[in-house]
Amino acid sequence: MKYKMSYLLFLLILLAAIPYVITVSMTKNKKDKEIDFSSYKSGYYIILQGKKLDLETYLLTILPGQISMDDKEEALKAQAVILRTDIVRRMGKLRTMDAKSIPYQSQTDTQLKKILGEKQYDRTDQLRKKVVSETIKKVIVYKGNYIEPYFHGVSVGTTLDGKEWFGKEISYLKAKDSVKDVESPDYVTIKEETYGNVWENLKFHHLKVKTVEDVKKNLRIVRATENGYVKEIQVGNGIVSGNDFARWFSLVSNNFYLESYGGKLRIICLGKGNGLGLSQYGAEKMAENGSTYKNILKYYYSNIQIVNLNE
Repeated sequence: MKYKMSYLLFLLILLAAIPYVITVSMTKNKKDKEIDFSSYKSGYYIILQGKKLDLETYLLTILPGQISMDDKEEALKAQAVILRTDIVRRMGKLRTMDAKSIPYQSQTDTQLKKILGEKQYDRTDQLRKKVVSETIKKVIVYKGNYIEPYFHGVSVGTTLDGKEWFGKEISYLKAKDSVKDVESPDYVTIKEETYGNVWENLKFHHLKVKTVEDVKKNLRIVRATENGYVKEIQVGNGIVSGNDFARWFSLVSNNFYLESYGGKLRIICLGKGNGLGLSQYGAEKMAENGSTYKNILKYYYSNIQIVNLNE
């Protein structure tokens, strides 16, 4: 009887300990994945405001400026891999690069706290560290070379084929359906400009347009892709690229058309960004449906591999 009581007591203690063991194990696994960014060394470095930051630490400073941190974690991970890939691609054979040569804006902790507030900053800080830690070293390659990982906010329902835009085959940049993008609140953006303002802006950029009337009569799109990304616009007697025009007038997309409305120029933009590569809105919808960051990247970039740096 005494032996049975001791055995039962042992079983009860064992059963009570199981949740603790599981919790400790899960906590250990979680800690194993977390990176100590203050000491981690990838071998790649960015000079930012005179300070030498490890590449992975630098990613923390640019990620919140490139994607909404309210997006699903797998979409954020995909974005982290894209940014890492683009930076090491730009480095070439170098292992150190000045942040001024990288087209992404960095935000310090102080700046983020000011923008977000203390509570939201803490959430963002934990999340960015998590997604960078869980994709540590991961980069995208095609046939052993880093790809140029184009991305944009919202497509027009399909992404843009690299050959149609650049005029040459880019094997990993194929048109992909991204039909959920048409549901985005940013799918359509309308901007109105007086013809006087258009004329002044064009003159500022050294376009030879004689009068406002000349703008009204001779401003039209002359070349665009099949789904509307503008390549060239006639301005007076000259030609300007769609990219330049979009930049000069602060358009959210280079997929747009022009119409005269109420005596003004109305510019209707579809989508957000250049339409190439990964759609962030589409990636978010894929993540909502259970896709991993690797699934997302392999969908938007054809025939690629996701590998570790220096493999």
